[in-house]
Amino acid sequence: MRINDTKYGFYSYQNQQNRSNINQTTKKTSTSAEVSISSRGREISQAMKSEQAQRQQRVQELKQQIADGDYHVNSSKIAEKMTAFWKNTSI
Repeated sequence: MRINDTKYGFYSYQNQQNRSNINQTTKKTSTSAEVSISSRGREISQAMKSEQAQRQQRVQELKQQIADGDYHVNSSKIAEKMTAFWKNTSI
């Protein structure tokens, strides 16, 4: 290839653009999809939403206790859980 031959570089660039256009047009998704959820699935979804609302409420309560300075950590309970964890994992 000659260095001052600019046509070669231009055509190469055009070919790359054409290939990307072809790839983009072939990646079409289907126009319709149908999903159905069983009644048990709906029950589980509702339970999860309820549980999430309860967690959010507990988080807000804890944030308020921390902001007010009323939140106290039970260090003996934390120590018990840590020792139980390490006893179970070291076996």
